[in-house]
Amino acid sequence: MSSADVTSLDYLLENEEREYRKFQNLTLRQSVFRLAKVMVKYRWLFFGGTVLIVFGTVGAVIEPRIFGYAIDDAILPGRWDRLRWSGLFLTISIGVRIFSAIQQTYLFEVLGQRVTQDLRLRLFSHLQRLSLALHSKHPPGRLLTRVTNDIASLNEMFSNGFVSMFCNLFLVIGILIGLLLLDFKLGLLSISIFPVLVLFSIYFSKKLILAYQNSRSKLSALNSYLAENLSGMKILHLFNRQELHYERFSRLNYWYADAQTASVRVYAFFQPTITLCAGISVALVMVVGGQRSLDGTLRLGVLVTFFSYLMALFQPVREIADKWNIFLSGMTAAERVFSILDWPVELESRKIDHPAQSIPGLKGKIEFENIWFAYQGENWVLKDFSLTIQSGERVGVVGHTGSGKTTLINLLMRFYDPQRGRVLLDGVDLRDYDLRSLRASIGMVQQDVFLFSGTFEENISFWKPTLSQRVEEVLTELKFESKADQILLEKGSNFSMGERQMIAFARALAIHPRIWVLDEATANLDSQTEAVLQKAVNQASLGKTSLFIAHRLATVQSADRIIVLHQGSLIESGSHQELMEIQGLYSRLFKLQLMA
Repeated sequence: MSSADVTSLDYLLENEEREYRKFQNLTLRQSVFRLAKVMVKYRWLFFGGTVLIVFGTVGAVIEPRIFGYAIDDAILPGRWDRLRWSGLFLTISIGVRIFSAIQQTYLFEVLGQRVTQDLRLRLFSHLQRLSLALHSKHPPGRLLTRVTNDIASLNEMFSNGFVSMFCNLFLVIGILIGLLLLDFKLGLLSISIFPVLVLFSIYFSKKLILAYQNSRSKLSALNSYLAENLSGMKILHLFNRQELHYERFSRLNYWYADAQTASVRVYAFFQPTITLCAGISVALVMVVGGQRSLDGTLRLGVLVTFFSYLMALFQPVREIADKWNIFLSGMTAAERVFSILDWPVELESRKIDHPAQSIPGLKGKIEFENIWFAYQGENWVLKDFSLTIQSGERVGVVGHTGSGKTTLINLLMRFYDPQRGRVLLDGVDLRDYDLRSLRASIGMVQQDVFLFSGTFEENISFWKPTLSQRVEEVLTELKFESKADQILLEKGSNFSMGERQMIAFARALAIHPRIWVLDEATANLDSQTEAVLQKAVNQASLGKTSLFIAHRLATVQSADRIIVLHQGSLIESGSHQELMEIQGLYSRLFKLQLMA
């Protein structure tokens, strides 16, 4: 792999880490708190599981006491009746523990599924309401990682980590209380090693959090690269670059595996530390408790109970440590999910609960007032740009690639807002209109058409039952009624470019727009299909405000006015004949296309 390939992959990883740090605004405590707020919705499941955990903990704590009682008050004195009762109580205690374990596992599993389902839906809904400016900055693979992998990590945390940690935490607390109540001094001695264990846990937890954050960034980069390559598979085959991209993916895969190994390396030191602390604690009780037992100041049954408690104490501690990495992985995923949920939305959720209606009484006068706009920093695409389009006027927009033609459409549709200046519609700032109503009033047809898997009719109506009658009329008008029930694959890959373009036009036609916007809509069509579409467009846009962006100047000759953009500024304006007479940029472009 060349150094340039490695550099580009390094940039991809650095970009992922930079974006993660940019939106990393939650601590572990805040993530836990926000996750708890989601769980409140299902508090009866949590409460029921907690009650069962308490019963199970009581049963587990009583068992060592039954052993001690059986030794001191039944076996040593030779009391058979007491031994029978001890066996009965032990059986009941085990039964309670087993019943509570089964029920609490089920309740917490249901809780986990409900919470992750809720978060997955919230995340998807939030992504739908983000602005296109934000979507353009974040590749689909990165966002896909949040919806799939991060939610899956949360689900694993609830299934394998949360329940076990929660149960074992209760058990540890119950055993500690049992030790102190059994013999306070010996109990303090046996748990004296716990502060050291807590300090080690905090240290290793910080290391694990950093390791998991690094691992998540690598996974996000891996998914972004994978999504990009799957989308561009036709180009890979065309230029025979499969081997190169395999090597690049292999390098990203190695970096991700290495990041995963780093977290395992940190965790590998955690378990031995717990084992060492457990050994020290048992040794202290053995020496001090054994000496007291020999002196007759500590009953044998109590000493056995102590050993039982200690053996039972460090087992849940080990399980907590074992599940702690799953918990931290899940909380790291939660942090990333909640970070996206904090991104500013373009549309409030309450505004998308009803069908969008076009702006009533719209005439269609458009004004761009002293617009300054840049997609990044101060790389201005439009510079002090002003333009007025009268209601019902048909305007063609031409210019070199990068002159700002499509940017005008992005501003009109409010995919972006200008840094300076404003866009007016019927004298009202676009920002004062309801965004969905604004877009419902504009029929837009683009060069690149995205179609969803489904039928022709569904792709035109977007699954709106209220448009079914209108869609039938549109299909008849375009002589496409025979194709209404035909199935399209994703992106309409099983249909021609012309057919896809006609669907895009039919979508716009179905909503009766007051303003028409065509962005290179006929650029990839054959002459016959272009003529059919052009005729349909002319009929549909008659008497309505229309903007036609085109590289092929023949498609805008009939416009009422043609404006010419160059490096973000309007340099020419007039009809086709007027622009040809002044012998400017438009005239040169038109003559070049005639010669081609």
